[in-house]
Amino acid sequence: MSIDGGLNWFPSNDGIDTRVGTSRDSIPVFCLTIDPHNYDTIWVGTQNVRGLFKSADGGRSWERMDNGIVEKEGITFRGITVDPRTSDIVYAAAELSSWVWNGEPRSGREFDMTAGVVYKTIDGGQNWFPIWRGENLARYIWIDPRNPDVIYVSTGIFDREAANSDPQSRSPGGEGVLKSIDGGGTWTHVNNGLNNLYVGTLFMHPQNPDILLAGTGNNQYYQSNGIYLTLDGGASWQQALDGDNITSVEFALSDPQIAYAGSNAAIYRSQDGGRTWERVSGGEDGWGSPGVRAGFPIDFQVDPRDSNRLFANEYGGGNFLSVDGGRTWSVASAGYTGAQVRHITVSPVSAHVYASARSGIFVSQDGGASWHGLNTPPAYSMEWYVAAIDPADDNHILAANNWNSVIFSSLDRGQSWQPVGQALGDMKSWRAIAFAPSNPGTVYAGSSAFYSAGTFDDRLPAVGVYASQDGGDTWSAANDALSQDANVTALAIQNDNPSIVYAGTGNHGLLKSLDGGTHWTALNQGLPSGPAVLTVGIHPQDPNLVFSGLAFSGLYRSMDGGATWNPSMDGLNPEATISSLLFDPTNPQVMYTADLFSGVYRSTDGGATWLPFNNGLRTRAVNKLAIMADGQHLYAATEGEGVFRLDLDGKPPSIPEPMPSRPPVETQAVVSKPTNAVEKPAATPQTTPTTAENVGSGSKLCGGALILPFIFLAWFWFQRRISK
Repeated sequence: MSIDGGLNWFPSNDGIDTRVGTSRDSIPVFCLTIDPHNYDTIWVGTQNVRGLFKSADGGRSWERMDNGIVEKEGITFRGITVDPRTSDIVYAAAELSSWVWNGEPRSGREFDMTAGVVYKTIDGGQNWFPIWRGENLARYIWIDPRNPDVIYVSTGIFDREAANSDPQSRSPGGEGVLKSIDGGGTWTHVNNGLNNLYVGTLFMHPQNPDILLAGTGNNQYYQSNGIYLTLDGGASWQQALDGDNITSVEFALSDPQIAYAGSNAAIYRSQDGGRTWERVSGGEDGWGSPGVRAGFPIDFQVDPRDSNRLFANEYGGGNFLSVDGGRTWSVASAGYTGAQVRHITVSPVSAHVYASARSGIFVSQDGGASWHGLNTPPAYSMEWYVAAIDPADDNHILAANNWNSVIFSSLDRGQSWQPVGQALGDMKSWRAIAFAPSNPGTVYAGSSAFYSAGTFDDRLPAVGVYASQDGGDTWSAANDALSQDANVTALAIQNDNPSIVYAGTGNHGLLKSLDGGTHWTALNQGLPSGPAVLTVGIHPQDPNLVFSGLAFSGLYRSMDGGATWNPSMDGLNPEATISSLLFDPTNPQVMYTADLFSGVYRSTDGGATWLPFNNGLRTRAVNKLAIMADGQHLYAATEGEGVFRLDLDGKPPSIPEPMPSRPPVETQAVVSKPTNAVEKPAATPQTTPTTAENVGSGSKLCGGALILPFIFLAWFWFQRRISK
């Protein structure tokens, strides 16, 4: 919730009891509507599980109101509309996942094949009943204020495929726009001239309800996408702009001659009521605040007082504000984050922290107090998965995502980037990067594969491991017959030997090379067969002591360099999905690990026993851990709530002067290790942790997840909007 026009946000979820995610602590609010008759009455709907909630006190508390909704799971509410006559009549538009209508999951060319349903209540939400079911998800509902029995429903969106599509023949299917003239009793399709039936966004003219603006397109079915306009209540449509998947449209309420449309690539503005359009920001490199890729605009909110002031809420990017008609943008997300952060890494010599997130790559220069986007061309991308800092020069960073399929290199802490190495293409990219601690000129990169951009699939074949001997400038395959199709999830390099490297994989278990990747051996004796190896940790003082974390199978320890394995799960769930493991750099007897289901654990006896370590960690689905060189500041990258920091000494991290840049590394030279905990006397383990603080809720690190605690909270409590 925001009470200052969207500048700052705070949680407001009391009574919303629906929880999802691996750790069952994500709050899946997916749509929100303010009752135009009473601004203190607010409706929200949830994602993937049944949940309609109503607030009577401006969002401070909520009551579940979903009696009559027959779907328990697999239903996502995408839009709620209140009748202009009375608060008792409310409509809810929803998506039905394929496993609901088909009995089992059914994927199209890239996305789930979804059906749709519209529910109605006539008693203020006490009871609901369906009034339409069809072959694509229902999104927006608009009601003609002159005759509220006239209702329009838009169907489809850019990242779902219609239940009636045919992936093999590329037949798009779809429903288009639906119209009822009897309050939802019967429906007709009003698609004449509408040449793309994936209508992800629809807006009604505030003065003439016969005029509607539609945005169409789908990532797999994009022919004839763009902006459409009807002047006669859907009897006919004319295309006003083509060639872009439009995900949001809106008329300015104060001046409906002004209209906006947006995609992940560009923002468009019309000054003649939607008939002609000008691109006012974006292009090949997208749009948004400097350094931040904005993502897909899911909804606009134009200030009803000022047609040049608008907010854009993003799938993959957070909230953005423009005060000049969409030409320039600033981030408006202070106080909340929905970021799916897949990786986090900390400089060994400064307070710089890098977060690789679905919404981009970000840096904090002050230990997490504030964040800044590093998404600049040619690295202007979403879906980041990894960043690695050169241990000899923290100005030098290598990073990758599964959008561009290349490795990016920066020599100035991410301020500028250059692609290096080989572009994999063909739904493959880089998931793991590791510098050799004893010779940072040696770097390894592990490849992975994906079915749809955004999430790697451990089961798919990839192209194994590549290696660089010049700090990442050039790369070559480091594979044999065993590893050449490996889907690499994690890499670990022995501290004192750059040629000894472990690769956790999704399709071959754990692999080890003693010669820099020329030959590989499978080290799976004692490990369960089948699960992906998600993380590998080598003891910094004893290279024979190795830990391996698996999906759904817990944590294992080897005392003989990986030749044999035994469980190391005293205190852990034996079915845990171990996503990360690290050693305290000042005392390697102290270790931390993360389970995607139950959060962070700590061991003070070298991994023999573990205790939960979650005080203050609201979201326990932790993808990656990182720790500062002093061992006092632990970071957790979460799947849906950004980054948390635990200050073990009770104080925020100090900000030292940066380390000078190193000269070019001789490819065979062994450089000195950075000062680390291995050479220091063992620190006394701290037994009473302080509370973790969410440091991913600053003004830049935002967006990414659709499972957000309060993603679609409205910016203007006074706004009069009939059908959102």
